[in-house]
Amino acid sequence: MINIESVTKIYPNPQNVRSTVALRGCDLIINQGDFVSIIGPSGAGKSTLMRLIGGLELPTSGKVNVLGQDIDLMNNKQRCEFRKNNIGFINQLPQFNLFPDLTVIRNLMVPNILSGVSFEEAKKIAIETLEELEIKNLSSKRTGFLSMGEAMRVSLCMALVRTPKMLLADEPTGQLDYHNSRILLDLLKKINEEYKTTIVVVSHDPVYFSVVSKSFLIFNGRLGGIFTKKDLIDLEKESPREEFISHIDSHSYIFLPSQVRTFLALKDKVKYVIDRSTNEVFIENPDSKVQVKSEKKISKLPETPIFLQERVDKSTSPIIETKDLTKYYQFPKELIFQSVNLRVYPRELIFLVGPSGVGKTTFLNIVSGIDLDFSGSVKVLGKNFCHSNLSNIEKLRSHSLYYSSQYINLYPSKTLTQNIVLFSSKKEFQRKRGIYDLEFLLNYLSLADIQHQPVETYSQGERKRASILLGLLSEPKLMLLDEPTANLDELNKRKVMKLIAEYVMSSNTTAIIVTHDLLSIVPNSTIIEFRDKNISKRKIITCLLYTSPSPRDLSTSRMPSS
Repeated sequence: MINIESVTKIYPNPQNVRSTVALRGCDLIINQGDFVSIIGPSGAGKSTLMRLIGGLELPTSGKVNVLGQDIDLMNNKQRCEFRKNNIGFINQLPQFNLFPDLTVIRNLMVPNILSGVSFEEAKKIAIETLEELEIKNLSSKRTGFLSMGEAMRVSLCMALVRTPKMLLADEPTGQLDYHNSRILLDLLKKINEEYKTTIVVVSHDPVYFSVVSKSFLIFNGRLGGIFTKKDLIDLEKESPREEFISHIDSHSYIFLPSQVRTFLALKDKVKYVIDRSTNEVFIENPDSKVQVKSEKKISKLPETPIFLQERVDKSTSPIIETKDLTKYYQFPKELIFQSVNLRVYPRELIFLVGPSGVGKTTFLNIVSGIDLDFSGSVKVLGKNFCHSNLSNIEKLRSHSLYYSSQYINLYPSKTLTQNIVLFSSKKEFQRKRGIYDLEFLLNYLSLADIQHQPVETYSQGERKRASILLGLLSEPKLMLLDEPTANLDELNKRKVMKLIAEYVMSSNTTAIIVTHDLLSIVPNSTIIEFRDKNISKRKIITCLLYTSPSPRDLSTSRMPSS
């Protein structure tokens, strides 16, 4: 079904600084009818691999055979026809799947109409697909006004209207709440079982481990491991011994877990010893006598939990104040929330939570000054937000506010360094400030090695971290972050939340974070829940909501460098 052999992918840097090597001789075999996941840390090459399988890009070298055809040997027209007839895509960002100005039903009609199907037949197929996925109620809604959960389910419909033989989904649940994640996961499972559609999912979400037949670990552009459900269950068992499974690729390269490398204090070489008298094999450090076979338990480095200090002074003027805030969407008219009364003070770290579609992102758009079509009053940093006050709003946005949306505010054709220069000219910040400096952030967020590469070659996780970097450098009085930990592995989630929490504690800044990732919520911060068209709950979270992952956890934060 899918046969990837010794594939490399290199993105040349147009400025001739340094090329980006996304894949380094990757092998992969997926059988017809499989439901598999591709896992690995941010920047490992997962999305690049998906684009090669789908014929959206060509490999620099190697073989890409899909459905018995060498799509790496096809021309652009042939690949386009192949994709149209055989492959459905679900991108992690719905704006790449849907036409925002068309209704849902019109979106679903487009692929078949472009393939020569009559208008009536295309509409019939679209309605049947919506009914199958139980979202026919969205048919007349413009996709630009869908919640993220609704948009992802419509994206799945969009991928299915042509009854593809294969479905490629890149982080489809990365920005969904648990309820919508389960809905989408159940739909994928149903499609795989009933229609025998081959499904390949890129994800950091361990929930997929329970349903997929295999999980492929991609690390540093290579296949590092293949895990079945049984492997994952065995790895999670409590034991004084820690076990790791690595893959040997076609070039005899083997993935070396960082836990083993650290345990043996390996630097640039490793020693293999075969004892034929006992039929045992040892891995040793050539400069020491420590062996992997030793019963010594691998120690786990202690992690310091993040706790926010209680420093909110409510005797000061609120940084945000809303009175009777009400918001409607048009076409068709829909009430998002009404009579929202809220005060937010300096040095508050606030997490906006609630199901998809309740208006969390819409609220950020309003308090950022992007959306001024509302009733009621909104005051931010002492400025009234209304159409008659646009000049003051723009000045505030330029000097005192930073908004990182789900769609990443970076120039894709520019390098990160160029983005920083362009951004600094607008925000007027220096490279070294009192809290964070550029060099520290680049290294801490693992962006230093790619800062001179075009952002368009970055993974979504790398783009997300770069966007956070820009926000921290600008030192705003108000940070608005929409799903800042989405599409990040566990280690990078921790890093991002640690930086944000420390920044709030070290300044007069207020940060408002929209999230579905409840495990990233920082103790002593404030949770505001949106539900039933208004704020249903506001409270301080005083406990740690997450626990440290075990060394055997297959979340990609634990995947090593070798």
